[in-house]
Amino acid sequence: MKTLVWCSSAIPVLPEERRARRPIGRDIHAYQAMLRNYEDIARWADAFGFDGFGSAEHHFATEGGENIPNSLLLYAKLAAQTRQIMFAPMSLVLPAHNPVRVAEDLSMFTHMFPGRIGVAFARGHQSRSMQTLTQDDAVVSSHPSSDARNREIFNEYLSIVEHAWTEDSFQHIGKHFQVPYPTGGIRDWPLADWTRTYGGPGEVDADGTVRQIGVVPKPVHRPTVFIPTTTSPRTVTDAARNGRTLLLTARSREKVRSIAELYRDTARAHGRDLRLGEGVGVVAKVFLGDTFDEAFDLAVRTSGYWFHNFFQAFGFNEGLRTAAEDPRRTLRLDDARALTLRMHEAGLLFCGTADQVRDQMKDLHEVYGGGQLDWFVWEFWSQALPGELAPDLQREQLKTYAEQIMPMFR
Repeated sequence: MKTLVWCSSAIPVLPEERRARRPIGRDIHAYQAMLRNYEDIARWADAFGFDGFGSAEHHFATEGGENIPNSLLLYAKLAAQTRQIMFAPMSLVLPAHNPVRVAEDLSMFTHMFPGRIGVAFARGHQSRSMQTLTQDDAVVSSHPSSDARNREIFNEYLSIVEHAWTEDSFQHIGKHFQVPYPTGGIRDWPLADWTRTYGGPGEVDADGTVRQIGVVPKPVHRPTVFIPTTTSPRTVTDAARNGRTLLLTARSREKVRSIAELYRDTARAHGRDLRLGEGVGVVAKVFLGDTFDEAFDLAVRTSGYWFHNFFQAFGFNEGLRTAAEDPRRTLRLDDARALTLRMHEAGLLFCGTADQVRDQMKDLHEVYGGGQLDWFVWEFWSQALPGELAPDLQREQLKTYAEQIMPMFR
């Protein structure tokens, strides 16, 4: 099982300072401090032998939440300062981008740093960024009225990216995107003879019309493609059919097992004979301490705080619902401690001493019976704490995991 550190870009300040310095996301000094800490975590993860490092793509977070709008730009700097770790945006929100540019950017990275780039592609659920970037008010995955259209665009754009990587030249006439544009081709191309002689086969026809496009450069290697999901069966089956690695956010042990089985069974139905857990990663949180209570208190002050004040507003609690709770009512827990406890009970958060966390993770590694997980994604964003001791604590958490837990699951 490989381990990827999914790191937060949240600005670590106390609530009263967040209010006093609003909008702290645009505070240059606060952003610089966050960025230096983020870069330190990436370098520590590389030095300790972690397999991957990633972060979420978020835009317009003036409140000081997730604050990196262009991961690849930052990863180019970090790849030059590290030795072996793979970088992977977690995730690149594909419907908000031009898919041809995405294919070019990732291909370029494979030439700059061969073998050190992967990418997770997500559909996009936050209306503030999605509607602004796409100039479209019907493209958000979290809205029932636009979910189907969002999935259509996502699937089409991802298909374009993968064709651009594998084919010397290609044409795509889709519902939401065309390559080249317009449908009838690009007429009167001044370099028609030159392109017809030296370009990709079929790029230019006898009339001098550009009919296909070839993306340059061709990638040195195909980046590992991760597809994140919570519970959507459609996302699971799409990933399995197309050989993409599924990243499942743990919500319950039963759900992890059932989704891993669905992925395996779908892959087998399409000619890929996989074991249970192959091609699957699970996203969860880890907190370490000298005692369980010390680790749990750290989880409450960080992960619990952010989940309670930010993520539950987007409906992320739904997977933590128990049978006794009314499914007709939005699930909101009273405070960060109660929410942290629920996450721990569900298997979304591992907590305690190194020995305790290792024991808790053993069942996950085995996909809760009879399997073996390919990837564990440590949701490390919540480690951000205000104060001078925070970096020392972050480094110690990574070091302890790398030395006392990670080797057990290699």
